[in-house]
Amino acid sequence: MKVVLIHGKDASPADKWYPWFINELKSRGIEVVAPVLPNADDPVMDEWLAELDKTAPNAETVLVGHSRGGVAVLRWLENQPEDFRVKKVILVATNSGDVADRHIPTKTNHGFYTEGGYDFEEIKTHCDDFIVMHSTDDKTVPFSNGEKTASGLGATFLKFDDKGHFGRLMPEFPELVDEIV
Repeated sequence: MKVVLIHGKDASPADKWYPWFINELKSRGIEVVAPVLPNADDPVMDEWLAELDKTAPNAETVLVGHSRGGVAVLRWLENQPEDFRVKKVILVATNSGDVADRHIPTKTNHGFYTEGGYDFEEIKTHCDDFIVMHSTDDKTVPFSNGEKTASGLGATFLKFDDKGHFGRLMPEFPELVDEIV
């Protein structure tokens, strides 16, 4: 099994709970790939998708996306060949992908948001096991985005009340590891 971590906007794999998560999985003998995504302060979808391609996901891969990284994971799955599959997708505090749900509509888009959001039916052809983790006190991505995405994917929805945006004040994330091991 391989885990691919796609970090969020304004971050890198060296931030937030990511280093702890990477080390925790590696200590259990699990391969982890966490690319440094370009222009994290003003990301461009095509650039992030190209980096995700380089990680070479396959049927034994767990894709983990945090915030805007989760949007990239779902957009990437929308564009895979018909017979392509991954083992599991875990989305943490992920935006809905719908222009209408953008929390800060004046910020740049660069392909992350579309009218109507994700093509859930296409995405679901590439994976049978989706988990969405979202906190009711997330001030960056509204909780309703997590509900909408979980519903569209038919995902297991793990609700938290005290994790905010799963960000810099959270150095460890054992609940996420539990969903992988």
